[in-house]
Amino acid sequence: MKKFKRILSLVVGATFILGLTACGGAKTETTTTTKAKEESKATPKSGTEKDIEFWSVFTGGDGDFMQKMVDAYNATNPKIKVVHRAIAADDLYQKIPLAVQSGTDIPDLAINHVDRLLMNKENDVYQPMDEYIAANGKIKGGDYLSTAWTPGEIEGKRYAVPLDVHGFGTYYNKDLVAKYLPTALDDGVITFDEVAEIGPKAKADGVYTYAVTWTRPQFLGWYAQLGGKLSDNGTDPSFNNDKALKVLEDFKGAVDKGWATQDGDDPLQLFGTGKLVFLSEGTWMMGRLNEIEGLNYGESYSISYDAANPMTWTSSHQFVMPKNPNMTPERAAAIMDFVSYVGENSLEWANSGQVPASLKILEDETFKAMPQAFYLNKPEFLDISDYKYYGYAVTAVDAFATEVAFSRKDAKEALDEAVQQVADAIKNQ
Repeated sequence: MKKFKRILSLVVGATFILGLTACGGAKTETTTTTKAKEESKATPKSGTEKDIEFWSVFTGGDGDFMQKMVDAYNATNPKIKVVHRAIAADDLYQKIPLAVQSGTDIPDLAINHVDRLLMNKENDVYQPMDEYIAANGKIKGGDYLSTAWTPGEIEGKRYAVPLDVHGFGTYYNKDLVAKYLPTALDDGVITFDEVAEIGPKAKADGVYTYAVTWTRPQFLGWYAQLGGKLSDNGTDPSFNNDKALKVLEDFKGAVDKGWATQDGDDPLQLFGTGKLVFLSEGTWMMGRLNEIEGLNYGESYSISYDAANPMTWTSSHQFVMPKNPNMTPERAAAIMDFVSYVGENSLEWANSGQVPASLKILEDETFKAMPQAFYLNKPEFLDISDYKYYGYAVTAVDAFATEVAFSRKDAKEALDEAVQQVADAIKNQ
């Protein structure tokens, strides 16, 4: 009973909506081909039928790219084909624990965000993959970005294989940078000092310098640059401190000065029309930017307090196997065959704007020319949280960050309330 209560707590308390098209915030279940759309209306299978049931959070444009990869794999005529079902992230994170608890409708394979691994493992949602990986022989840690590979091993067992890393960096309008501060990207990093230099000049022309977009990763990236942690001891939340307060006050200050976009603005539209120099957005936004005719842009790390430390909020989509008593060696081998295929053929995923975790992508000249390729140059600047209660924490951050930026809430009060909210969620799980 206690275990089931914890799973229900996970479902209710840790559910949070992820940004834009990156992780499927819409409350719909979708796939990206006509056949798949028809299949997705049926009751999901429990792992005993022929097809491999693969659930992902890719309900936006990234879902189209994942479907192409699934289609390409199925075209190789594997013994067991894959059916891809894209499910909104908040729905998927409810369905999987409940499916495992009930023992029915369990997907064979799923995508979870890296920050879900610790809590889901603790709640016995996953089955270890070590024996299946060993039997496959083609999935090896040295072939993956260590930043993404390492979190998948918990207490000596592997519960996940990374698909990618995806960050919330900065897209920049090359023409506007050349106009206002041509040296800004000489070191590949945009600093707040450079924002302050550009801000008044751009404002005089009716141009914003940077944008208030998805404030969660913006806040978390800047907080990490200052050395901030969500928890000092790994359990209790402790982000109501001077570092977090500085980030929020600086964010609000840029809005107040008119350097940052204002409440009600559409940053993407402003960036596309030459009215915004720097757009803070996710790697997944690249596809939409490529659709804007004549836009001359590049991509870099988050705007930084220190050019030598451009820590950038980063997450990772990870392949996991929900715990299933009906799993057979044959099905497990087929699952690993698909996972290894994706690792060896990940350029299509890079086309969506994501950064494949398989280092084999570095052998591809097409990828090296992509704007997001820089993420693999220095993994130490990728801030991937290992806080077990990350889901609770970011739910709280989502509730206050935008409110503070637009002066609708006091920063100190917001931080204190958020930490208390997280502490209560942990206590009541």
